[in-house]
Amino acid sequence: MMNTLDIPLPCPSCGGKMYSIRYEAPLNVLRERSWQICKNCDFEQQTDDFKKKLLTV
Repeated sequence: MMNTLDIPLPCPSCGGKMYSIRYEAPLNVLRERSWQICKNCDFEQQTDDFKKKLLTV
């Protein structure tokens, strides 16, 4: 199952609005994943990469 959520952070590529997608794994052996996508330029980044960038600032 996939869930989407608008997030209040600007796109690092174009400054547009972004939304977050989360994929819930139906099996325990699969990992749940989430990533952010820009509505304007389709820039994508994984949540793990985004968290690393925030922690290094």
